[in-house]
Amino acid sequence: MSSSNIKLVLTSVLLSQVITFGAVFAYKGATGSVFPGFGYTQQELNSIVAGGMRQAEDSRKAQAAEALLQREILAEEKVPNDARVFGDLRARFTLIEFSDLECPFCKRLHPTLREVVSKSGGAVNWQWRHMPLSFHNPAAANGAHAAECYAEQKGNRGFWAFLSKWFEDSRMNGGGVADMDEFVSEMGADLNDFQQCMSSGKFKDRIQQQAAQGAKIGATGTPATVVVDNLTGEKEFIAGARNSQDYVQIMKRMIEKSEEKDAKDAAQQTPEAAEKAAQNPQPDAMGQAMGLLIPQSE
Repeated sequence: MSSSNIKLVLTSVLLSQVITFGAVFAYKGATGSVFPGFGYTQQELNSIVAGGMRQAEDSRKAQAAEALLQREILAEEKVPNDARVFGDLRARFTLIEFSDLECPFCKRLHPTLREVVSKSGGAVNWQWRHMPLSFHNPAAANGAHAAECYAEQKGNRGFWAFLSKWFEDSRMNGGGVADMDEFVSEMGADLNDFQQCMSSGKFKDRIQQQAAQGAKIGATGTPATVVVDNLTGEKEFIAGARNSQDYVQIMKRMIEKSEEKDAKDAAQQTPEAAEKAAQNPQPDAMGQAMGLLIPQSE
């Protein structure tokens, strides 16, 4: 439902309440008696109106949250080990992005990697790793933790919806969103559960471990992306926000290199070795991908 339609529904609810209770009071003023079935006090009537408005507002938020989740339809709802993956888990290639929610260059890269995954036909997936930069804190670290707390309620798909919405609403460069509670409430989160999760700090270790992984591979800023061929294990590091063709060309080179090696190996194989290889195939891309997703804290 569009925002204009949602506003129309809310307006209709309010007007119907006003008309109904206006008629009740008019009837009482004209007759001196209470309209049949409406023997309410003013406080009770106010409570009824407020309840109707809350119900309409809750419905609006639920519909808005569902619309956000539908935008992330390529993300599985559940992923092993709570890894944050957008795209087919069986993909041959994975783009591991170390990123900061307050980084303008990460915001620029976000639609680019989405495009690469969306147009790959299931050949590419995208994995997010937190790397909030110190000069963007506390907003970047708080945003990373909030994304995990929201995902605790809404799953992996909810995580990606949170990222997209954050990049739309944040003031960036450490400015964050205007009101975190309002931000997640608008996305349909249970506010009490969210606040408890944030207060607990339960995801701080995960965020710090992922940031340490980024530093270990040489990432000195964000975004930093590792292109991984899950079939061969080959990896290539890319710093900064590049255009989509840069990532595509790297994957094409990896495929060409793999095919050349396969052709060379096949030419050197004896018939006996070829038969043995056919009987013992290598792990498929799904197995390779799952191996990649598991070591979250290496």
